Amino acid sequence: MSVSFPRAGFLALVMVVALAFGVPFDAARGELLARVPAAREMAVCGDTLFVGTKGSSVYAVSLPGGRARRVASGFSNANGVACSRGRLFVASRSSITAFEIGRGGTLSGRRDIRRDLPNSGAHSFRYIALGPDARLYVSLGSPCNICVPGGLQGTIVSMNQDGSDLRRVAWGVRNSVGFDWRGGRMFFTDNGADRMGDDVPPDELNALRPGGFYGFPYFGGQVPLTGFEDAMPPARQIPPVFNFQAHVAALGIHFFRSLGGDALVAQHGSWNRSVPVGYQVVRVRFRGGRPVSAATFLRNVGRPVDVKEAPDGAILVSDDAGGAIHIFRR
Repeated sequence: MSVSFPRAGFLALVMVVALAFGVPFDAARGELLARVPAAREMAVCGDTLFVGTKGSSVYAVSLPGGRARRVASGFSNANGVACSRGRLFVASRSSITAFEIGRGGTLSGRRDIRRDLPNSGAHSFRYIALGPDARLYVSLGSPCNICVPGGLQGTIVSMNQDGSDLRRVAWGVRNSVGFDWRGGRMFFTDNGADRMGDDVPPDELNALRPGGFYGFPYFGGQVPLTGFEDAMPPARQIPPVFNFQAHVAALGIHFFRSLGGDALVAQHGSWNRSVPVGYQVVRVRFRGGRPVSAATFLRNVGRPVDVKEAPDGAILVSDDAGGAIHIFRR
């Protein structure tokens, strides 16, 4: 006797099995939530999903789905979005801008809370998130492949929601484009250096120790970087808590209730490796508060940038190459 399922029921069954047994499943079994040009960081704000982009605009998408609407524009690389208490924060190349969120995801009351973010060159796609201390955290990339950053380049900073009390919380960071908190502790990804071969240095997952030095440009993982092999670092390096394969371009990370506190990490994919790697979402398993393994969780999602959990537990994935937000419903 054969049993057939409606498509929605079948998708839900596949999702439950995959979550229970850690089996990677194909994006063909997911759905397209919305088209968003060059979609980057996402922020789930009630029943609205805000999406930052590589371009000048920020979009809003109603959950559980619908047409994306441009709700703000005039930015330079509007990559980062985060929300708190009815406000949306946008982190662009040189500034952080705050809005009031209205009905249906409309935005009003635009104001820049900071206009002095440092020039990070090609690494100017800012990531922003609200910490458990109600402060905003923002990554400020290094302006190079391998060089000594200046000022606040190559750091993660925090600030009050009005932009005041700026603090450096991590330095020696090459280019972090993803962080989230587990049990009150921040974990952040960092992209390894290029042009050192196919297999070094690794991409990193780091655990925050406030004020800590994470090694760049002296180390990638614990591999000495080109030109700095004999140089003396300015402080003791805090090593990564987990190494990803070199050049996978680990970006957005999110800890999921539906995965028992494990994390999903978007691997944007390599551009300078003889055999491409990445282009997937991996599940990082934790044991005793530490990451112990990583395995493919989602394939065929283009070039994934960010991952978030919808209010109903669905998995959201942004793809900047395909201009899409994918959803995997439970």
